[in-house]
Amino acid sequence: MADLPLLAPGVQIALLVVAATILILLFRLLSGGKRGSVVLLVGPCNAGKTTLFYQLKDGTSHLGTVASMQENEGWCQLRNDKDKPVGSVKVLDLPGHPRLRSKLDQYLRDASAVVLVLDSADITPHKTEAAEDLFEVLTHPTVLRRRVPVLLACNKADLETQAHSVEFCRRTLEKQLDAMRKTRLALGSEQGKAIAALGKTDKPLSLAALRSPISAASISAEKGDVAEVTRFLVKLL
Repeated sequence: MADLPLLAPGVQIALLVVAATILILLFRLLSGGKRGSVVLLVGPCNAGKTTLFYQLKDGTSHLGTVASMQENEGWCQLRNDKDKPVGSVKVLDLPGHPRLRSKLDQYLRDASAVVLVLDSADITPHKTEAAEDLFEVLTHPTVLRRRVPVLLACNKADLETQAHSVEFCRRTLEKQLDAMRKTRLALGSEQGKAIAALGKTDKPLSLAALRSPISAASISAEKGDVAEVTRFLVKLL
C-alpha cells in the first residue's frame, strides 16, 4: 500500500487554525455563550449605588448625590493592588425604585457581573427589596447559563457599630430568599423553574451552593473604601 502524501506546511497550519477555532466555539457553547459586556449595580433605594458608581468612575463620592431615577453609565478604569492600570469595564448604575425594577430583566441579558449594593446599617427594614432584587438576578436565564458572578457589597461600613457584619447581611438575605421561594411555591407561582435554581426547597437556602459564584464584602462608598469591589471587577478582565 502506497504511503499517504504528507500535507504541505501551509495546509497543516490551516487545519490547526480550524481545529483551534472549533475548540474555542465548543468551549463557549458549553460554558454558556458569549460573555456579557456590562457590570450592573443593583439594590434598594439609598443603599449607595450611585455613590459607588462615581467612586469607581471618578474616584470621588460626589457628596450630595440623591437617589437616581434614571440609569448612570460609564467606563471605570481599574488598577490592581499595586496601583497599576489593568483595564476598564463598563458599569451601569440601575435605579432602585420599585417602579423602575422592571428594567433589570433586560439589562441582565448583557451582564458580565452584578454588584448588589446593601445598606449594612439598615438592611433589616429593606431585606424584602434586597431579596427581590437578588431573586431576579439569581433566577434570570442568562445569569444561570453564564454563571454570572455576583458580589454582595455591604455598604456604609464606616458607620461602625451601626453597620451589620457581612455574615449578618448574607444570612438575612438567605432567610428572606428562602421564605420568598416557599411563599411563591405555595401560591402556585408560574416561576417554578426559576425557583428551582435556588436549590431544593426541603433544605435551607445557601447562597454558597448556587450555580452563580456569590461573594460578599464590606465597603464604604462615601469614604472611598471600595477596594473589594475593584478586586472583584479586576477578576473579570
